[in-house]
Amino acid sequence: MDILEYFYENPPKNGKFIDRKLKPSGNKILLKGGLNSGKTTILTEYLQNFKDKEFLYINLDDARINELNFLLNLNDFIKTKGIKALGIDGVKNDFKLQFKCENIIISTCYNSLELEGFSDFFINGFDYEEFIANYGKNYEARTLFSHFLARGNRVKTAFLQDFEITEFLQTKLRSVFKPLLISVISKLALQIHQNFNAYKIYKELKTHTKISKDKIYEAVREFEDINLICFVPHLDKKSSFKRVYFYDFGLKNVLSYEKDPKITVANMVFCELLKLQSKIYFDDKIDFYLPQKNIAIKIEPFLPPELIFLKFKKQIDHFKNLGIKKIYIISNANEADNAFEGVRCVIVPFWKWAVTL
Repeated sequence: MDILEYFYENPPKNGKFIDRKLKPSGNKILLKGGLNSGKTTILTEYLQNFKDKEFLYINLDDARINELNFLLNLNDFIKTKGIKALGIDGVKNDFKLQFKCENIIISTCYNSLELEGFSDFFINGFDYEEFIANYGKNYEARTLFSHFLARGNRVKTAFLQDFEITEFLQTKLRSVFKPLLISVISKLALQIHQNFNAYKIYKELKTHTKISKDKIYEAVREFEDINLICFVPHLDKKSSFKRVYFYDFGLKNVLSYEKDPKITVANMVFCELLKLQSKIYFDDKIDFYLPQKNIAIKIEPFLPPELIFLKFKKQIDHFKNLGIKKIYIISNANEADNAFEGVRCVIVPFWKWAVTL
């Protein structure tokens, strides 16, 4: 059977997902997001606004496709079938638009892909509220948080059993990256919520594999482009320091035996902040600072409130100089609220903070 005919006769069937918060609109849409961020679900939901025989869905990641010459016949196919909407999944950054359709929606992992006339929509994994809605378990708040912490924010992991998560995420990485690149990702996992150090990765890997510093930087640029990692710069523009985070906070635990709940929670908070679509910075006294939103956050999961407030008062001049009126302290379980010299310090568990963001 012709490839186009096969896709036309076998439209995708969406699972029972709760609607995502992001609703892309328009007739030329480019979805950008990392692996398993939910792009396909959003793409196919868009297509389902049309009648079955009026749309065509093509998955370029389908293993049965070994070349893309079939796309040369796409224009004729669209005209012959009277297709009003076209969806293409798994597009790479060298993709060329050589066909026309009234409505087109395309998904890619690559930030570097630009298509003239298309509106870009950035797709992140589930935020905490979306996870709760899709997870569907009637647990109390602290238990739901622990399940989110264990699963990460990728769409598929919300529907897996606990014992399936590590294998699923590792298999996903192996299907995309060669072993050398997975080694680099594993080293990055040890630098989450820390200042990025490419030389340290190079020094550790060169003892047992052939790799250059240029290869490290090349890999890191690729990881950024495909929304695997993100860097948060220092607030001081003169500083070259930048911290690294995964777009899926669950990756660290499947790439390293080193467990650090504070780091995982910090990455979790970073992922939650992405939905605000605002520049994020850090400095020596603040873990996450969003100047445009006047949001400041510190991660102190295990420090008791009295010590948090003591540190807060010692750093009050720094907060006032930045014009910060409120700082959130993300705690494991503690709750407290205090103000000093016009600046409010709110200690709150992640699961309460996230649903108010």
